[in-house]
Amino acid sequence: MGKKAKLKKIRKEPLPDNQNKADFAPDQFVKNLEKQGYSFKKIEHSPEIPENRIEPQI
Repeated sequence: MGKKAKLKKIRKEPLPDNQNKADFAPDQFVKNLEKQGYSFKKIEHSPEIPENRIEPQI
């Protein structure tokens, strides 16, 4: 059995249900990002872009 056939077989096999549910927590993603230093409480928005172009004075 070749490498591609093995990968194809693994993809077709469904994962056991208890493995999927045990490893997943609804807020786990947010907690991991907060550990990396990101904060969702302080969101820094980009500055407003002016609609009219200001010509430089020479």
